[in-house]
Amino acid sequence: MKRVPRSGAIAPFVLSIAVVVALFFSQVGIQPARADNLYAKIQGTVTDPTGAVLSGAKLVATNVGTNLEYTAETSGDGNYVFLNLPIGTYRVTATGAGFRTFTATGITLVLDEVYQLNIKMEIGQISEQVLVEAANVQVETTNTQLGTVINGDTIVDMPLNGRNWTQLQQLQPGVMSSSDRFGTYSTNGSQTQQNSFLINGQDSNDLPLNTPLIIPSPDAIAEFSMVTDTINPEYGRNSGAILNAAIKSGTNSFHGDGFEFYRDTFLNTKDFFTGNAAVFHQNQYGGTIGGPIWKNHTFFFFSYQGSQFREPQTSNTQTVYSAAELAGNFSQGADVDSATGKPYIAESTTKAPMALWGDSASPCPVTGPQCAANSTTYAALFSTGMVPTQDFNPISQKLVSQFVPLPNGANNAFNFTAVEPGSTEQYLWQIDHTFSSKDSIRFYGFLQSAPTEETLPFTGATLPGFPEVDQRHEKQYTASWTHVFSSSVLNELRAGYTRFNFAAVEPQTPVLPSSFGFDINVQSPAGAGLPVMTVR
Repeated sequence: MKRVPRSGAIAPFVLSIAVVVALFFSQVGIQPARADNLYAKIQGTVTDPTGAVLSGAKLVATNVGTNLEYTAETSGDGNYVFLNLPIGTYRVTATGAGFRTFTATGITLVLDEVYQLNIKMEIGQISEQVLVEAANVQVETTNTQLGTVINGDTIVDMPLNGRNWTQLQQLQPGVMSSSDRFGTYSTNGSQTQQNSFLINGQDSNDLPLNTPLIIPSPDAIAEFSMVTDTINPEYGRNSGAILNAAIKSGTNSFHGDGFEFYRDTFLNTKDFFTGNAAVFHQNQYGGTIGGPIWKNHTFFFFSYQGSQFREPQTSNTQTVYSAAELAGNFSQGADVDSATGKPYIAESTTKAPMALWGDSASPCPVTGPQCAANSTTYAALFSTGMVPTQDFNPISQKLVSQFVPLPNGANNAFNFTAVEPGSTEQYLWQIDHTFSSKDSIRFYGFLQSAPTEETLPFTGATLPGFPEVDQRHEKQYTASWTHVFSSSVLNELRAGYTRFNFAAVEPQTPVLPSSFGFDINVQSPAGAGLPVMTVR
């Protein structure tokens, strides 16, 4: 079973149309709705000591981490706005002829925030300074959406099982976990598959299942916003929560971290009934680093996360053959027909398909001198429960000898625990470059390989010996270009590509059916395996 691209690159003609539409909107002064805002704004009004508005005042917002500057100017009504500011900490400076220089520091912007900064200028020389510490927390007055922003420290510090950031959805009121097979969460009564997940503004849902597909290392996420109610029209994909995660960026100073999380069988509680602890080994490790390539212009961020694990797939009990039955003696079999009290004959020990002793409606199809007529029944053929070994099918005999173990429990039971080993390799990077105050670009990439091995395949066997390999490869790329036309008009062009390759139910060791005597010719030897078999 193979599943190929879940979503692909935007076609060239779509990009062309996007450019034309974007330029049109820019020329006429209309801003298209953003369905995945990665930025924030600072806006407000500049007034003099009497409260009269000031037009023509010059303002500069400086990102403390990257030292990048963004400029704005007050309009005739004294209003100003900084559009599309990357998240981070800022200081804002305002100047005007005849007024002291005003500087506000400590302005921390989060995803999709509109920060209101009203400035009251004081009369004096421009060389004189008025320094204020801006308020970190403001009452939201610009939109009706209900949500929150979870910062990177919280994401890293919370105990996340499997280091999956989407579990933090449960921090919001109205969110509860579900008992379905998808492992996601219901928001305000919506279905668990109605959430929308975005990474750097790029759709990151598994399209057929509508569940999270791209799961970056928590150490690589700067913060994420979550909208749970009164969703704005630009979020039109789903009726549940909107989760938009922003990847960390580099700054003018180098920064990074390393981590390792370890779990093992001896750390687990023993089972009350068996006295044993389930096999479980897990080691997750990695780190991040970010910094400048060209100070004040180009920055990088890189993240790596690896995982090695070995965990129980399932505990199982399967009825197998005793040593006596392998020699043809089925008279003492534990499995009997409740109506006749006579034992069953298993399909893998004779040429016959499954049939009951004493079932007169099932004529014996065994070929050879022991069965002279099609009307002969199993009861008449092997009335004592003894099957001559010469009647054993050679194919079945070979399969049983290689794949069916002797019982290790009562009543011919074979007890075993299927184990699932696997590994994950994840690489993530982001490059930010500013050409000038007018143009900047960003590129983000994500690559992950997460193969697992299944002791018991999805279908084909109820005993070990037929392991399968499931290959998972995720790729995601996002590139954006922001161009500023004026202090109140800008355009962002963003293109994204997401791909999920899932090659499942592939045999770990391909086996040609003809090697066991089956008259079966396969078209793909790499995926060859034996037919479906069960032991009864």
